[in-house]
Amino acid sequence: MNQINQLKKNLIHDLELCEKEAEIFLALIKEEKTSSEKFKNLFNDVPEELIKNCKKLEQKGMIIEINKNEFQALHPRFAIVNRYRRLCEEKNIQFKKNIKIDNIGIMLEKYQDKKD
Repeated sequence: MNQINQLKKNLIHDLELCEKEAEIFLALIKEEKTSSEKFKNLFNDVPEELIKNCKKLEQKGMIIEINKNEFQALHPRFAIVNRYRRLCEEKNIQFKKNIKIDNIGIMLEKYQDKKD
């Protein structure tokens, strides 16, 4: 399984993102902003659908809206820990260090820095 598929699987399974949210988050990790041409070319979604999924990621603490309907991912480790913290709150479980979650953050950092 290649790196992007493994990351997507981890985001869906461990952080309970839907497939589209995981794809958007991974693209934002690489492309920095939803306004970049490369990002826009990756998603031929209806703009409203894309914005809706970005707003969900924003509520999950993984991205921020920097201008009206323009989004940017937080630092990978910060985004992952934010999401994990919110999941713990939703499930009423104690938030504590989780090696698996930390490893996802490290993998995302490496993915972000990797030159294609």
